[in-house]
Amino acid sequence: MTETLTPSEIIQFRAECYRNLDGRGVFSLYSERSELCRFFSEESFHDHFSRQTAGSTHAGVKIVSEQCKGGLAEVKYIEYIHEGALLVSYYSKTALVTEDGQWKILRESREMRKNAITT
Repeated sequence: MTETLTPSEIIQFRAECYRNLDGRGVFSLYSERSELCRFFSEESFHDHFSRQTAGSTHAGVKIVSEQCKGGLAEVKYIEYIHEGALLVSYYSKTALVTEDGQWKILRESREMRKNAITT
């Protein structure tokens, strides 16, 4: 499914996997060269993902920019996550690479919370 998705669509699909609590789906979007895949097997990430997402809900993503150059891409976006009664936004940046004709997440960075709104 991910072979026809743009880098921004990969980020949106990742958010959908988070909303659906699909840790295996999230894991499948990462490059074999990513730190995530170096530290976790698919099964151990699934367990880690379940613990990390307990008590939170992905509330959406807003793509700010996408830049592609050859087999590399960078997507900047704002992620919204409900953590208990708070809606928290994060400014995130993801680097992607092509592997076997598909965009895969290589690395991500997330800035500290930009704001928290009580819901």
